[in-house]
Amino acid sequence: MVNAIRHRWRSYIRAGLNSADRKRIAAYLNKHEVTALLAEYGPIGCLVMDACEDTGVSLFVHFHGYDANILPRNWREQKLYHKLFSRAERVIAASQFMRRRLISLGCAPERIEVIPCGVDVRRFSPGAADKREPLVLMVSRLIRQKGPTYSLEAFAKLARRFPDLRLEIIGEGPLQEELRTRARAHGIEDRVYLHGARPHDFVCERLRCARLLIQHCMTLPGEGVESLGLSILEAMACGVPVVATRHGAIVETVQDGVTGFLVPEGDVKGMADAMAALLTDTDRAAAMGAAGRARVLEHFTIEHARDRLRTIMGLHPVTSTPVYAA
Repeated sequence: MVNAIRHRWRSYIRAGLNSADRKRIAAYLNKHEVTALLAEYGPIGCLVMDACEDTGVSLFVHFHGYDANILPRNWREQKLYHKLFSRAERVIAASQFMRRRLISLGCAPERIEVIPCGVDVRRFSPGAADKREPLVLMVSRLIRQKGPTYSLEAFAKLARRFPDLRLEIIGEGPLQEELRTRARAHGIEDRVYLHGARPHDFVCERLRCARLLIQHCMTLPGEGVESLGLSILEAMACGVPVVATRHGAIVETVQDGVTGFLVPEGDVKGMADAMAALLTDTDRAAAMGAAGRARVLEHFTIEHARDRLRTIMGLHPVTSTPVYAA
């Protein structure tokens, strides 16, 4: 229910609040002496930009992907974004890929700050090496753009060579039944587990047991593009090497040959070969997993994101700096 409500709020762009709500928000901002406001998602920024202008509050808008790649479908919505871009003090993009998208929508480059969403590396941390299972994991919505059928086909190519290997898929979506049908057609239905949508604790537990994370994103007309790939970063934080496609911002997170492998979109055989290379060379897989963890610690923690946001918004820095185990 909560996800459905969030989707409705983000599925279109409104021109702003009605006059009564606008006055109530302005009164709240004045009462609490707010100086800066961070709006999550472009449509929310559009809703509150007039109230911020009424009260002299600096507006910062954090775009996450769908709100930049899909929502601005026509000139009316793009015009609203042009207005937002001129009003916002700064526009936050999750990746360089999204930065380029925002520029194409009319945002001035100097207004954009790139701040990737961070990972809680205390929660997402490597499990014991002897607890790793013959498990390939996929975590995503089951939609065409995420390419779950390509991932399943790549797994199917490895089935005979690795008879103990299984694929677990966490996520839900319209392709769920097609995945079941394909698994049955390949005779691997007892080795493909579709968990549906599950909480973060479950995702973390399965990542700590997995050998690989796979993600075969595709660029398709009228559909979204991966603007960061949070599940990929969570896998890297858990010391899990990643096999994914050269797509969107994935190339900014996965270092090909260092923290995992990147293959061309639609290359099922290439994905299967990359998976096999890591499954047969456990030392290399472990080294890539460790490199992935180190990369997240250096660039993609929630503290990195928090501190960058606070600096940009002119807020006091957080004085304590956590120390993490690699």
